[in-house]
Amino acid sequence: MIADKSIGVAFAMAVTAAASGCATQSASFRQMSAADHDAAARATTDSALTEAHTEAARRLRDDERAACYGLTDADRDLGPFVRADSVTGVEVIRDRGVFPKGPLQPVGVAVYLRADSGMTQQWLGRVVACNVAHFAVVGQAARPSPLTVPDAEVTVSSTPVGFRLTIRSRDTDAARAVVERGRELATASSTTMTP
Repeated sequence: MIADKSIGVAFAMAVTAAASGCATQSASFRQMSAADHDAAARATTDSALTEAHTEAARRLRDDERAACYGLTDADRDLGPFVRADSVTGVEVIRDRGVFPKGPLQPVGVAVYLRADSGMTQQWLGRVVACNVAHFAVVGQAARPSPLTVPDAEVTVSSTPVGFRLTIRSRDTDAARAVVERGRELATASSTTMTP
């Protein structure tokens, strides 16, 4: 999912691919973290269900190992928001959706990051992918992060002074969650959020 000057990291695709297997698995099954799968496997007496949960947890951990190879624990745990002062702004993204003349609705957030020496768009994309894969394993973020919302898509692009992470979802509830976590990130980073 590479476009000129942007790297797309599809969170929904990563979670779905990592936890997929049987097409009949529920959405809640596919959105479970590896820790959730481990707990569910211990709690059930159904051997087929135990195997499905164990396999899903194993795939999520394998995906995390592959995505995080060569990255620091801080990058894995906190992703691109490892330093609160690196976030320079957060703005709500609005779109008309499927109705070209409909009202603008919040669909996500854009998070602006200050560039660090040596940071590239591709490397930041790796940090994002690792953080998302790690969240799929542990099931909770160490800090507020719009990256941890299931069914959200993330795009990384360059700006003149840093980077822009665009986090959005076509699902209305997921989009609301992205905006809320964007607000929490802005508050934690002491930056303003543009409505």
